[in-house]
Amino acid sequence: MGRLLVAARYRRVSDPTPILEEQGAILVLNRQGSVLETWRAPFALRDLHGIAWYEGALWAACSHDDLVAIRLPDGSWRRWWPLGAPPEGVSDRFHFNSLWFEDGLVWVLAHRRGPSQLLAFPIAAALAGQAVAPLRQIELGIEAHDIWQLHGTLCTCSSAEGCLLSEAGWRLEVGGFTRGLARIPGGWAVGVSELAERQARDWTTGQVVVFDEDWREVRRYSLLGEGLILAMLWVDPEGAD
Repeated sequence: MGRLLVAARYRRVSDPTPILEEQGAILVLNRQGSVLETWRAPFALRDLHGIAWYEGALWAACSHDDLVAIRLPDGSWRRWWPLGAPPEGVSDRFHFNSLWFEDGLVWVLAHRRGPSQLLAFPIAAALAGQAVAPLRQIELGIEAHDIWQLHGTLCTCSSAEGCLLSEAGWRLEVGGFTRGLARIPGGWAVGVSELAERQARDWTTGQVVVFDEDWREVRRYSLLGEGLILAMLWVDPEGAD
């Protein structure tokens, strides 16, 4: 595609604007950071978290509504509630925040504001907007974010514990509130945010922690006053636009 897709909430964590008024969007950027397009759904995208690209479709976790929004290759949008649409007036029961695709399945991370779960659903059911029982369910992490694979097993950032975990029992202590992970040349980069009250989070100092291939810490970069680290992505500077 040669473009970068960014989930934009248009609302800071500390803003007094009610989340019910939030209208997020997907920004399409070139490699120089210029906005080429803005994709808006015909329904509200509230509390946007992780996004993913799979076979020409954009998938976006909308945590407030326990919803995954899907933009199909033809530009149309669909809503999928993995565990069913919430009752009237009920929101954020599961806090879905991350997506991962493999072997005809879409994995959805349910943060659950406590012990978290990785849930696997058939992609075909998701595209049809069907709520079906998960085919697999893995209990992993506390207030977790991000899904990736390491040596054939699924992993997550156990954010509330400040560590990384795998379903096979691997654990790496990092500190802080771990969220955001990127595969980089020669290793990995992990985002770490400060633990702070909601109104102060936009001005905290985050860190990017770099590890080598064997998960030995190489360096920590501090981002003074930049606030929370929500996601990370390695972009090849030599890549074609």
